[in-house]
Amino acid sequence: MSSQDDLKERFLRFREKKYAVPLGLAIAILVGVALTSYVGTLCFGALLVAIVGFYVPYYFGLKDRRKLAVWGLVFIVVLSVPFTWFTAVGSVNSFDGYALSSPDGLMVDGHVDPFRGDAGTSHSFNVTVTNTTVSGYDVNVIIVDQYTFEEVGNHTLSEIGTNAEGVEYGLTIAVDNGSLFSYRFVTNATGGWTSTVEGYGPVHAGDNSIFVHFLPMLMLALLLQVGLLYYMLLAFNWFSERSRKRMEQVVRERQQMPPAPADKSPETVEKFVCSECGADVPSTASRCPQCGESFDDEALPPRSGGKAQFECSECGAAVDEGARTCWNCGKEFEE
Repeated sequence: MSSQDDLKERFLRFREKKYAVPLGLAIAILVGVALTSYVGTLCFGALLVAIVGFYVPYYFGLKDRRKLAVWGLVFIVVLSVPFTWFTAVGSVNSFDGYALSSPDGLMVDGHVDPFRGDAGTSHSFNVTVTNTTVSGYDVNVIIVDQYTFEEVGNHTLSEIGTNAEGVEYGLTIAVDNGSLFSYRFVTNATGGWTSTVEGYGPVHAGDNSIFVHFLPMLMLALLLQVGLLYYMLLAFNWFSERSRKRMEQVVRERQQMPPAPADKSPETVEKFVCSECGADVPSTASRCPQCGESFDDEALPPRSGGKAQFECSECGAAVDEGARTCWNCGKEFEE
């Protein structure tokens, strides 16, 4: 036995242990958690998570499809907890100290200070406009409540000075709500409105509040991205197993069928050689179809009672008088 076969045999014996399935579920969760961060970044990230969630427990002995269907929901719910924490809470906290800028470089170093606070905290919004050749333009900050997706402020900033990058604009206000906000800067310094990317801030909600708020949405997103693929794998497994059982049933039915009758075609009929003329003669023939030699100890009885007969000139068979063809060789007779 090769080492590979030995390892397979040991795994099959291990799979019979009562703790094999729980261990498989635990491994699926650990690997799934490690892969959830790639769900939105890798092309096949969601598929990898679905494959791990289905096949790891399956190969560890969880074969009941009803239990696998229930496990799929449990798997998604469990994964949504770390997925929400790392995706939502982690994403919000990553904007602490992050500087916003516009894609064209017209606005840079946009930030809010302090990043966290409460309904009574005053926050300073600052951004630098790099275009110093024009004047009289507006620079605004737009603030959106991320819990309600409503715009709660659109304020015009004032010029507060210059720096190495351009003209700096700023505004200090209090945002009277204990929520999670996002903000961005816009300006018409080039004639049309240009915007920076959007960033989180100021943050008046705690991490737990952010987690609870985003958990249902991200759980639904995970169910659509990973859960749909998981249940497609479950359906494919059911279809494959069903097809395999049908094939096995067909094989068993064929094995139980009686043997087919022997082929009676002319090519397969047993023959022997006539001792008189050397022609091939069917084993059931009583006369040679070529020369008429009789192979029975007794002459053939008349084919019809009492009728006169004559001898076929072709094969020598006794033919009833008046017959138009030889019954033995098929020779046609003239009238």
